[in-house]
Amino acid sequence: MCDLARGEAEQFDIIASTSHSEGLSVFQGQVQNTEISDSVGLGIRVIKNGSPGYAHTERLTKEAIAQTIKDALCHTQWTEKIDIELPAAAQIPADEPNYDASLESLDLAKMRDFCIDLEKATFAKSKEIENIPYLGGDIESSLSIVANHTGLFYSTKSNSVSAGVGAVAVRGETKKLGHFVKNGRKWDEFNVDEIATKAAGYAVELFGAKKIEGGVVPVVFSERVSSRLVGMYCQPFIAETMQKGMSRLAGKEGEVIASKAFSLWSDPVGELFQHKFYFDSEGCLTRRVKVVDGGVFNEALYNLESASKAGRKTTGNGARDFGGKMGTGFYNLCVPPGEMPTAELLKLFPKCLLVVRLEGNSGCSSVSGELSIGAHGFWCENGVIQHPVDGVTLSGNFFDIIKNVVAVGSEYNDPFASVKVPAIAVSELAVSC
Repeated sequence: MCDLARGEAEQFDIIASTSHSEGLSVFQGQVQNTEISDSVGLGIRVIKNGSPGYAHTERLTKEAIAQTIKDALCHTQWTEKIDIELPAAAQIPADEPNYDASLESLDLAKMRDFCIDLEKATFAKSKEIENIPYLGGDIESSLSIVANHTGLFYSTKSNSVSAGVGAVAVRGETKKLGHFVKNGRKWDEFNVDEIATKAAGYAVELFGAKKIEGGVVPVVFSERVSSRLVGMYCQPFIAETMQKGMSRLAGKEGEVIASKAFSLWSDPVGELFQHKFYFDSEGCLTRRVKVVDGGVFNEALYNLESASKAGRKTTGNGARDFGGKMGTGFYNLCVPPGEMPTAELLKLFPKCLLVVRLEGNSGCSSVSGELSIGAHGFWCENGVIQHPVDGVTLSGNFFDIIKNVVAVGSEYNDPFASVKVPAIAVSELAVSC
């Protein structure tokens, strides 16, 4: 594609990727379903007369590639001009931090045996577990390439494995579902007892729930749900979203938008993460971006196009797959840890609600920041859990929530996750029953 595109446009860049996944599910001691899938594709962005054009193909014949380039050139007739310079190659580390060769020896037969043992172990954890409707595992691997007209050619490999279980527990007329999935890159760190214990524990933890009085109360979002909360509202911090008029943060860079206890980073090579990103989808080098630091909105996330419009430099956060147009995203979203474990955060308030589950997000808008979401958790007094709580609704606005952060915890839920947010203690939030 590089050879055919050269000379057809002033600039071009290419995203290529191939992925392979194998998975299975187990039910009542038998393999219920297996799935093996592969994908491969090439996507190109050309810039001709200053205008970008996009096209992609999943057919790798020379004719299909040539037609894809023609389609991208045709697309430039309908797009606005942009003033960007695609990067030349730079020195990047030669290692493959997102790939572990030992996973190559893991196959579906081993995964099957593990999952059958996991089902037995989960049932054995509690007599109240009536059914295990979901149990399975997946092995995934991929190769990604970024190339452009300057001769830049970066590639990276990655692989991972996951295994998880969803268990239904019954007590009287009440049924509860507990779900836990472990992800990683080292199969020898996967333990049947660990996964079974957590899934079974989550299934029974909310039995005996009692009503609480609604109103405005302190809320602690457990590290089990805080990543989801922050992840739902990450779009307002992206420059492209601001430029489209879809972010309340437009024009507020340099202003205080949150409490001093709250920070938010894009941390592509941070030591907290097992995923490392040396370059973005435009071939630009990545760096740690302290989007919010000590409550101050320091810097939005930019790709080359949005940075050009703002008269800025890219932050190295261009994000695109082979079938899409250029966008922007976090590379390892991180709220830096505080000093107190979650149990200590509960002691900050005489009474508070500890939230361990969130349900749905139809009442949440990243544009306005509005939040209305179902929640389950525990009522706490003087730092001690009193009883489970379910069926409550949390209402408020995300931008008010981060202003009311009293402290963040020191613990993360998933060591392998690319979104890491510890527990968040909020001084007040509306809770309705």
